[in-house]
Order: sequence, then C-alpha cells, then structure tokens
Amino acid sequence: MTEPTETEQTRLRRAFALIGDEAGRPDLAASVRTVPAAARPRRGRRRVRAALAVAAAVCAAAVIVTVAVTADGGSGTDPDTTGRGQTFPQALACATAVVEGDLTAVRPTGQGRIQVTMSVDRWFKPSTGPATARFDLADPAVADPAEAYADGDHLLLLIPRRKGQIPDTYQGQELKPMRDRITRTLPEAAHTTCPPEFR
Repeated sequence: MTEPTETEQTRLRRAFALIGDEAGRPDLAASVRTVPAAARPRRGRRRVRAALAVAAAVCAAAVIVTVAVTADGGSGTDPDTTGRGQTFPQALACATAVVEGDLTAVRPTGQGRIQVTMSVDRWFKPSTGPATARFDLADPAVADPAEAYADGDHLLLLIPRRKGQIPDTYQGQELKPMRDRITRTLPEAAHTTCPPEFR
C-alpha cells in the first residue's frame, strides 16, 4: 500500500487527535459525586455519540486512502511504475535485453539460475538479434514455483542487468498491451539512466 497524500495525512492526524482528546478526557461522572443520577445517562450518551463520530471520521479517512490507492492500481502517484520501485522507462533502461519468443529449452545451472534457449519472434532491445538466443537467468521458480519456465512457453522477457534479479515475464493476454507499452516507452528509455541499485 502506498503512502497517503498530504491531505489524507492531515485528515488522519485530525481524526487521531480527536480520538486522543476523547480518550484522555477524565470521566466527570466518576469524579463528581454531586451530579444527579438522571444527568449521568445523558452525559454517557453524549460521550458515546462523540466517540461514534470520531470513529466514523477515521473510517471515512481510511476509505479515502484505500480508494486513492486502488484507483491507480496501487502504484502510487506515478502510474508508470514497476513493482520494484522503478519507473517503466528505468526498467527498460536497466534491461540488457527485451525479447519475445518461444522457449525451446530450459536447463537448471545451479544456485538458483537457469539457462533458457529462445526461438526469437521479436527483439525490442536491442532492436535486432539472432533468431535463436540463449540467456543465463535468475530462476523465477526460486521465488514462486508456479512461475517456473517450461519448454514451449511463449514469453516476452525483460532481462535485467543485475545478475540476481528475476526477469519481468509477460505472456498470454498481457503480450499485446505490453508490446505497445514497450514500443511507446523505448525512445524515453534510451535517454533514461538506470538507477545504481538496479545495475
């Protein structure tokens, strides 16, 4: 979940201040013995109403934060970010290769790495390359067995520069929108510096 905006933080601070004020207020009914018994329930009801109003304000602030986060897909204020804390142009700038094709061989090489051979349909980065390519990659199955590569998979891979980083992998219905996004973003990525933490 992303950080709330400054406006949302201000609303949350106000709500928590009201809760703190309400919780810190002494119970007058317990400390003053001269209050008529008939007045105590009214004071209790006012306190319950105040507490309910404060709780409603906190819930409303939480809903605003949740709606703001889910409206942009949970990526924060910049909708062009990746899950690794990079912008998409940075992810492309940090990729040694961006390529689409069919895996013809997948072979474990030990220590959480695999070697894949791909029959290439399209090179995005670099713009040209061989019809068959071999890549030494961090094995995605180490993080999640369901993400394991298999012979015959048709994939679009963003192969990262950093050796231990798992490639970004797209397949099926993700392919067309990702192809379009890569094609649109490559000119910007050509003038984008890869952040040091992703080299």
